[in-house]
Amino acid sequence: MESKKFPQFNEKKTIKVAFLVFDQVEALDLNGPIDVFSKANFFGNRFELYTVSPNENLVYSEGNILQMKATYNFSNAPQADIIVIPGAEPSLAKKIADSNIEITEWIKSQHKTAALTFSVCTGSVILAATGILDNKKATTHFGAMQYLKMHESIEIIENVRYVLDDEVLTTAGITSGLDGALYVIEEILGKEIADTISKILVYNRDADLSFMNKK
Repeated sequence: MESKKFPQFNEKKTIKVAFLVFDQVEALDLNGPIDVFSKANFFGNRFELYTVSPNENLVYSEGNILQMKATYNFSNAPQADIIVIPGAEPSLAKKIADSNIEITEWIKSQHKTAALTFSVCTGSVILAATGILDNKKATTHFGAMQYLKMHESIEIIENVRYVLDDEVLTTAGITSGLDGALYVIEEILGKEIADTISKILVYNRDADLSFMNKK
């Protein structure tokens, strides 16, 4: 795991966490971090959690299985302190990155004031299109690594679950969103609470990615 410098949050302030949703979003990319932050609220209710989509239309998770209506849309969403950008099937993430100006512009606008911008899995491909990852260290899902490598100024870190570079946190594939979210909770609320949440989730946050190389 690579890290640089975690942002500081006011201990007395409620932290607004916005989760981007869009059509065909990968469900675990989105719901994994949501679950971590929701359980963190058992220990002091520090986070105001909400979803944001481009418009008021319903969106579907990957495979048209889960139908969702976001809390807010781009026109009325409040400014977030933490932005969470989930991913999608790699080619779809690349398509959004290349052609969905509405999404990339919203991310850029929120990032200007947010304390932390956090991508999950191929969400980093979308994030890269905004220029936010320029001259930063980052990672992504192995199936989308070629798209991130198209951005020459990004220093790509492979075989890690997450990478922090100042105000930007990127994570590897899907379940790594849990690792990234638990890392955020540890930095804000402490290791004991983060470890307790991982036990509630029955999730081994100490695992590395060595299993990925096994045949």
